[in-house]
Amino acid sequence: MNKLVYLCCLMVLCSCTSVQSNYYVIDVPFTDQMQTEPKLKQGKGSIFAMLPIGIPAYLSRPQLVLRESNTEIRITENHRWGESLDKAIGRVLANSLTDKLTDINGVVVPSRLGLHPDYSIQLEISRFEGNLNASLEMVAFWTLQKNGKKILQSNFYRKVSTGTDYQDLVTAYGTILSLLADEIAKAIMQYELTK
Repeated sequence: MNKLVYLCCLMVLCSCTSVQSNYYVIDVPFTDQMQTEPKLKQGKGSIFAMLPIGIPAYLSRPQLVLRESNTEIRITENHRWGESLDKAIGRVLANSLTDKLTDINGVVVPSRLGLHPDYSIQLEISRFEGNLNASLEMVAFWTLQKNGKKILQSNFYRKVSTGTDYQDLVTAYGTILSLLADEIAKAIMQYELTK
């Protein structure tokens, strides 16, 4: 009987001390949503397959990762992604690129079996973290391929300011992905005009 009472008390104490987790999803900035509508013109455009996104192992976790210094990170137990970070990056980038490639009727979709795309886009991220009331930084390398042959490739680096809370930090993720989509879309458009 004493063990049962002890166990019940322990469960009540544990439930009282648990802290609620906050979950976040990345989206494009609100201004992008207002200015661009994902409308495709009539006719067939190019299909771009977004290959699985490469991210560092330390970012491949449900918790948000903050950069404390060049050699120190902090994993936030109570602030988590609502989906895996690599999938979120792929989703946001595909949606943003599709919006930005409307003039050539381009559609960006996740790569999957049975899909026969005209092009594929590969993104390898070596750094994508920051801190509150500081900045968020992305270092990446992207490649556009056709039939396994590299057509375009470029390094990408951006650093944007973050606000004082986690919502501001997550908004900064969307801002950087929108800037990356701008760069890739401009390169694709220029390639399409010169081929």
